[in-house]
Amino acid sequence: MLKKKQIEFYHSNGYLVLETIFSEEEIIELNSKLKNFKNHTLQPNVICEDNGDIRSIFAPETQEPLFGNLIRDKRVLTASEELLNNSLYLYQYKLNLKEAFAGKFWEWHQDYPYWHYGDGVKSPDMISVMVLLDDVKSYQGPLLVIPKSHKAGIVDFQHKAHLENKKDNLLNSLNSDLKYTISNKLVKESALLSSIVSLEGKRGTVVFFHPNIFHASNTNVSPFTRSTAILTYNSINNVPEKKSSRPDYICYRDSNPLQATI
Repeated sequence: MLKKKQIEFYHSNGYLVLETIFSEEEIIELNSKLKNFKNHTLQPNVICEDNGDIRSIFAPETQEPLFGNLIRDKRVLTASEELLNNSLYLYQYKLNLKEAFAGKFWEWHQDYPYWHYGDGVKSPDMISVMVLLDDVKSYQGPLLVIPKSHKAGIVDFQHKAHLENKKDNLLNSLNSDLKYTISNKLVKESALLSSIVSLEGKRGTVVFFHPNIFHASNTNVSPFTRSTAILTYNSINNVPEKKSSRPDYICYRDSNPLQATI
């Protein structure tokens, strides 16, 4: 059960870090399954970099059931319910992998615009939970956030002329050339006001973050991998009013409330 100060910190800053929530043994077991995804790189839910390295794996539990255990884990789900003060369902689930020496960056963006414009989600009554599957230090491309930026709502996007005619290109919500990125001017203004926080930590650490918080990450130039699991929950009162045209592995359809495991 979260403390009142932790809940207040999340709502004030847009993120919350809980250190070493998962044991070393649990993380080792999850990591042991990552190599198996290399056999699925031709599947549409597996997004690869230009060099063939895996960037993201959506709906990982469909290919490696062990990852399904995280969905209802009380350390993840119950804390998310407390932060949103509501019952939740799983909206999206992915693994983000940054291979050693080559894992590419993520531009400054907010997650909610993709779910609002792409799927028709009415409000940002959602939360994402990142589980660190590796020790993450500054040189591995950790998640960068700007505290309190989530309070701005959906903000101005950086103009990208080369994407103007690619409105329905699914990859531009999944690759390193994102469709909805925050304007450079606003990123600088916000960083000067609230600074940039690098969310480093030991594997097993969990990061909760708001769908509108400004966030990004650098390329992994280190000789160490940086793997994370990211679960996004949506309030059961915030289900899209119409069916999204995006694939099921991007936007889950089952909006029945989840029950946490003991």
